[in-house]
Amino acid sequence: MDLTLIVGNIATVCTIGSAFSGLPICLEFFRKKSTANVSVLPFLAGWICTSLWLQYSLMLGDTMMQVVNWTCSILQAIYVLCYNIATTDKKNTQQMTSVAVCFLVATYAFGFHIATKATVMNIFGLMAAVSSVLASAAPLASVKTVLKTKNSVSLPLPIIFSTFIVTSLWYFYGILVENSFIQVPNLISAIISVLQLILIAVYPSKKTVKED
Repeated sequence: MDLTLIVGNIATVCTIGSAFSGLPICLEFFRKKSTANVSVLPFLAGWICTSLWLQYSLMLGDTMMQVVNWTCSILQAIYVLCYNIATTDKKNTQQMTSVAVCFLVATYAFGFHIATKATVMNIFGLMAAVSSVLASAAPLASVKTVLKTKNSVSLPLPIIFSTFIVTSLWYFYGILVENSFIQVPNLISAIISVLQLILIAVYPSKKTVKED
């Protein structure tokens, strides 16, 4: 069997599987009736990232990418909604969510007025690539807190670990298909994920009394 097809299929399955990593986190939000020290940024970044890749795949007519990103973008949107419901800091969370919604609406409006496929590949390929890196780096917003408290409870381990696995697979897939829009952001994202995993290993997660 073609190695590209094998890696692509494994990456697809793992990506969809990893998209469910936010589910236990959201269930914990509702169980505690609080979002604790977890930031909404990873969820918003993930939603924007998958939505941009979805637009890119729709314009290119890539069925495999469409399946992955339809599934992931819907799940990420659900996680953002759950966070908005569970958090006590609703004002700031809703403001950030509104900005994300406006951005996505603008990209869809812009995207469907692009005339050439080459332009689509360059502009949306670059936007999707940048968003992938930003989505992986989003948990870094909690690094200052982690270093100060010596506690990694604010870093979502399931999301970070699954991000490392998925980005590594897509990086190798990018090498096989010789697509720099896939290679570069996934390599950077994998490295960022490793750095965050090291931080979690150095400062293990400890439950805190203060929440949200």
